[in-house]
Amino acid sequence: MIGSLRGKVIDRFDHGVIIEVLGVGYEVFCSQITLEALSQAQGSVLVYTFAQYRSEGVSLFGFLTPLEKTLFLNLIKVDTVGPKSALHILSGAPCSDLVQMIDGEDVQALAKLPKVSKKTAELVVVKLKGKLKDLVLTESAASLESSSYKPGRDRKLRIEAISTLGHLGYRTQDVERVLDQVEENYWTEGLESVIRRALGGLSGQS
Repeated sequence: MIGSLRGKVIDRFDHGVIIEVLGVGYEVFCSQITLEALSQAQGSVLVYTFAQYRSEGVSLFGFLTPLEKTLFLNLIKVDTVGPKSALHILSGAPCSDLVQMIDGEDVQALAKLPKVSKKTAELVVVKLKGKLKDLVLTESAASLESSSYKPGRDRKLRIEAISTLGHLGYRTQDVERVLDQVEENYWTEGLESVIRRALGGLSGQS
């Protein structure tokens, strides 16, 4: 079982990236949020993986954080939700927001995510409600150990940004410094925008 990969992103495609590890290129499917972050990363990256074994071959699915992978593994336990459907759900919102939707039984919000039907949203809520909150609390506690969160900004969003950029190989102190400089409009737009803006600042430091 391939649990993780550490290497350099050498190419991207519509739903994932190719990561080179010791001269071998691995095709890795991922959410759009993770794809955006990996596409702009420089140097070595760490990606947690899940391998799906089928008669036609093996498919690898990649995640930037343990939280994203664990949420994915829970989603694919739901009837009608396969690995690629789970990635569509993960592409629609930050993990902490998804957990809030599920625990809050917000079927309407889930059904607005990419390629998620109302029936699937209902099944996700029934299957996972009350089972995911501890996952977010655990990762949040770990990320907050060195976080200099600024009041007035989305705390959960900052935590996810710190965790995501940390798994791309950037030092926490550099991430904190750049996040402090990210303009308010990027925070309003969501995690993907914050990551994209922060990566621009981190790239400028190297």
